Amino acid sequence: ELARQLARQNEALEKERRDRSSSMQRKQEEMDQAKRQLDDQAAAMEQQLREAQEQLLSVPAGQIVANHVIGLFELAALHLRVDPPNLDEARLPIDAMGILVEQLGDQLPEHQTLAAALHQIRLAFVEVQNQTPDDET
Repeated sequence: ELARQLARQNEALEKERRDRSSSMQRKQEEMDQAKRQLDDQAAAMEQQLREAQEQLLSVPAGQIVANHVIGLFELAALHLRVDPPNLDEARLPIDAMGILVEQLGDQLPEHQTLAAALHQIRLAFVEVQNQTPDDET
């Protein structure tokens, strides 16, 4: 009788060990699959980055800088349009835009257009500043 009980306990322990081993193997397979998926995603992202870099290199640097100048214009305009206007936040992109447009001059494509945009955003800043009570600046 004792031998049968020991045999049953031994069988139960062996079954539990096999179940744990099987469970651990499934978990390892799931982890390996997740790692392969992450590796695939990383490879795809690296390929996208290479393609973006190639595309960026195909555009003249002056055009990219000009696009950034337009981005600064839009950022300043956003800060001037909110209620109440945020003059402190508008000032930095306007100043940065001025430095780029005035210092780079004709190196930028569409320099005259960018200079006119700079003039307009500066005028808008002064106009908003004059309409804003001093405690809101």
